[in-house]
Amino acid sequence: MTDLAEVVELLEVEQLDAGLFRGSQPEARPPRVFGGQVLAQGLRAAGRTVPDGRLPHSLHAYFIRPGHCRTLIVYDVSRLRDGGSLSVRRVSAIQDGEVICDITCSFAEPREAVASRWEAPVVDGPDELPDVAARLTAYAAELDGWWVRERPFDMRPLDPPPRAALDELDDPAVIDPVSRLWLRADGPVPNDALLHTCLLTYASDMILLEPVLVARRTTTLGPGSVASLDHAMWFHRTPDIAEWHLYDRRVVGEAARRGLASGRLFTRAGDLVATVNQEGYLSPHDPRDWAGPRLRAPDRTATS
Repeated sequence: MTDLAEVVELLEVEQLDAGLFRGSQPEARPPRVFGGQVLAQGLRAAGRTVPDGRLPHSLHAYFIRPGHCRTLIVYDVSRLRDGGSLSVRRVSAIQDGEVICDITCSFAEPREAVASRWEAPVVDGPDELPDVAARLTAYAAELDGWWVRERPFDMRPLDPPPRAALDELDDPAVIDPVSRLWLRADGPVPNDALLHTCLLTYASDMILLEPVLVARRTTTLGPGSVASLDHAMWFHRTPDIAEWHLYDRRVVGEAARRGLASGRLFTRAGDLVATVNQEGYLSPHDPRDWAGPRLRAPDRTATS
């Protein structure tokens, strides 16, 4: 289990050389590295190399091969450009001599935000909703309490998480592939704009594929298996992760073994903070094979 304080510590990447950084691993040491950790550590490392005052405005990443938690990850940051208003970096996340993730990110000085052209969905506020652990209490006995474990973010779903959807949504043909929830950091966060952006990046990867999983009648832990293939993110405003954000996610494309999800993050006031897309790979499965507690052991940090 990884709490907020540990995630913040994970993002304090160690600088080894001018463009070389090293990221630590969580104490729990799951078999596989969580992709959001790699994205956030890589973005944090890149942000340490740009001129003062510049913050991320976009990120594009490919997960090339799975990482593990037995050794640390080295982040090799290449300076592609430092222009008058933009800085572009390429980050190679390297483990055991192989690149596990390739990230390109761009930075700019924050400007005054324009009025949002997009209206946030009209939904119940977070104060009226149970958190995700309470929402999944019925499954507390499964997988040593995996569904109700401690999380670094307070998440309050408006729609059934994938595990609950298996029981609550009977007919996949009528499922609206949309999942919405409120999230914020579950604890204090230092006043550091880059850190807040990295934490939002970490959180965005935890649950973006949920509408795909619901539509496919599965979860991050089965039946079948799921893995992230790529991740793209655009930051429209500097986030304050200590405040509530509405995460509106939906299915926008599908293939035989892939699903594409898109998400938008809004402030409680309705301002659009970030847009994010991710494609996932899903192995084939038969929904009738669902066996609840006999699911395979967790191999990544997931929340749904």
